[in-house]
Amino acid sequence: MAIMTAIETAAFMPNCVFLPAAAVWKDGRGEHVDRDDATLLMLNGDNNYGEVFTKEAWARHGQPSYLRRYGQFVHPDDCHIDPDFGRVELLPDLHVVKIDERDYWIDPVVLERTTRLFGVYVFDRRQQIHICSFSASYELHFLGLQWEEIEGLSDEQRDELAERIGEGDRQSDPITYWDKWDVDSMMRSNCREGWLPAVSSHAGGFALSGIVSVTTEDALEEARESYQASEF
Repeated sequence: MAIMTAIETAAFMPNCVFLPAAAVWKDGRGEHVDRDDATLLMLNGDNNYGEVFTKEAWARHGQPSYLRRYGQFVHPDDCHIDPDFGRVELLPDLHVVKIDERDYWIDPVVLERTTRLFGVYVFDRRQQIHICSFSASYELHFLGLQWEEIEGLSDEQRDELAERIGEGDRQSDPITYWDKWDVDSMMRSNCREGWLPAVSSHAGGFALSGIVSVTTEDALEEARESYQASEF
């Protein structure tokens, strides 16, 4: 009696994308990728080695279109991808981390009128950078400060507080680099969108949902616009 076995293929989970050279907005700027012109792909493996499949090839147990080798996407024959043809990138995986920064403030008005002050940063968890260190770092993009004020402030005092904190925002570095291990530890303390971390926590974060951009640069810009609209 023959025993029939079926091979089940795991669900296709896109985590990278092919961007043809012509996949840009049709507005003459040539800066941002049009999502409809991009092809979602799945990297099955890790940064050192992996195989990249289209949805159709993955479902049919076909051959990979690209390979991932030591952080680079290449053709299966090890040749570099022709930039005139297009490129493959990891899809952005944006997260927000909020870090307690009250101890860095010396403005007496800000300190007197707040109980908590957190810097809000967005970063792409798939992008890891080595800066004079064996351990990887995340590139944190500063969005602004969120705070918790004391009770009983007048509208005038509240406006002055916001103005002083806004001035601090403008003097902050737009990009900082934090060790991956430290940020991953901060992210274990979840905080909801629109809220500060728990009172007992000095940091916390969450995955940023609703981003539709397919490149990190566009996704970060989308996150900045979302923050200005809602201050998540």
